[in-house]
Amino acid sequence: MAGRALERLIRFCTFVGALAIAVMMLATCWDIVARWAANRPLHGVVELVEIMVLASAMLGLPETFLRDEQIRVDLVDSFLSQRALALLKIVALVLSVVLLAIIAVNVYQPMVDAYRFGDLKYDLGVPLYPLYGLIIFAFAASILSCAAALVRELGTGEQ
Repeated sequence: MAGRALERLIRFCTFVGALAIAVMMLATCWDIVARWAANRPLHGVVELVEIMVLASAMLGLPETFLRDEQIRVDLVDSFLSQRALALLKIVALVLSVVLLAIIAVNVYQPMVDAYRFGDLKYDLGVPLYPLYGLIIFAFAASILSCAAALVRELGTGEQ
């Protein structure tokens, strides 16, 4: 099982991701009602929804990896032995860690550039560099989740 600190971190990510979904729903509903009732739509709702989708998607990844709840199509399960499937799962976790690390490293420079050049969302004026930082944070938490799942898989062989 993952360490207590990791579980708290992942639970925090999930909570903030769920909060982002709630903000997205409320903003969309408010925009629709305000547009219908008073012809006064909520300014910047599209950008707000974009930011909340980013937050909910990225912050949902760590728990998905830790709980082994990724969407997958089991094409080879009936052809391979249990041992081969366990090995395939280990390889997939290692490749997931590598891919997440590559993406996180490659998001760093755009984050620095967005900070240096003062890039902002057009309507809301929200700086872009914290959004890149959110991606890096979420991928780092996902890497820790994958590593914990890999340790669990290597240690116990559970699925």
